[in-house]
Amino acid sequence: MRHLCCWIAMVFVVAASIPEDHAVTADLACETARMVVQDRQQLHPTPPAPAGDACENCHGTGKLGDGKIAVECPACHGTGKRPKSVCVNCPK
Repeated sequence: MRHLCCWIAMVFVVAASIPEDHAVTADLACETARMVVQDRQQLHPTPPAPAGDACENCHGTGKLGDGKIAVECPACHGTGKRPKSVCVNCPK
């Protein structure tokens, strides 16, 4: 309960200190959003792309299945190579 009272008091102090100029408030919001995005990138960096040219979905075989039943890989359209386009499920 003591922490809740302190938190409520802090919220009122911060809310009272926000300037009436909306441009400053917008700048603060943009700067905060930018900092959050940078922090998330540092915590969860994007993994490097695989070195080979094999399709990540079918591992270069061009087919997906359990050994008895196989279908053409929808990502590489059966070529077994990584798609060059950003659009993976585009029509041929």
